Amino acid sequence: MKRSARFLLVMVSILLLLITCDFIRDLFPGGKSDLTFKATYSLNSNRSDTVLFTGNDIKSLNGTTGEISFVNSTLIPKIKAFHFIKCYLGKDSLFTARVTLPAVSALINDLVLNINLNDGQFYFEDGYPDWIDNQGAKAVRTQNKEKRTPAWNRFMEELKKEGKYVEK
Repeated sequence: MKRSARFLLVMVSILLLLITCDFIRDLFPGGKSDLTFKATYSLNSNRSDTVLFTGNDIKSLNGTTGEISFVNSTLIPKIKAFHFIKCYLGKDSLFTARVTLPAVSALINDLVLNINLNDGQFYFEDGYPDWIDNQGAKAVRTQNKEKRTPAWNRFMEELKKEGKYVEK
């Protein structure tokens, strides 16, 4: 009798623990993120991409400025080591961004993840450098942004769901 009562008590305790964990997870979203960021040196590479970070590593993304902040600053040198970052939501590929640093002397008319040396932060921008005032470049950047809009919106919705999207 004592053995079955003890077994029943252990089973009820485990069940309550599982229910409580789900309840806590619902109260405090931001558990496991479905966002994955893979990095590569070349878009033409046949090698498998390296998982650089996940949505769990993102502290916030500012929808107004494009600034992305990370939970751990040790990611910054890792990001700088690669040329391209590919964003996935689950198994769906959303977009690819070129990593740019102030030393890059190229005109890029598509999404970039640019580091600002003044504040040490990364920013998603529609092209590099951002101060280009060339009608042709602006037109190409606008077209590329429009093509990317559905995927970008999915990315933003996921960040909002995870409580990591801010606007200032």
